[in-house]
Amino acid sequence: MSTMTISNSSSIARPAAARPAPVARPAAPVVQRAGMLSNIGAFFKRLGTAYERSEAARKEAYLAEAVDLYDLEYRMQRLDRESAQTAAWIKGF
Repeated sequence: MSTMTISNSSSIARPAAARPAPVARPAAPVVQRAGMLSNIGAFFKRLGTAYERSEAARKEAYLAEAVDLYDLEYRMQRLDRESAQTAAWIKGF
């Protein structure tokens, strides 16, 4: 068994706690963050534009399939009804 001696001496040396050295991380400049956000915004804008173009092309192709004036009018009304239903659905949110 080991014996432990207690002394009233105030010069007890304790080992220093091993702390890792602080790592200096450079803060990202505000300009760089703003640039990244504008790139993300530009991406979504291009994505929305591409969707609008494809949607317009789809509608044009659908209307081009009409065989006569009455069929064309029916298809136009159907597209109007679909867009009104979509607007009402989105408005519910």
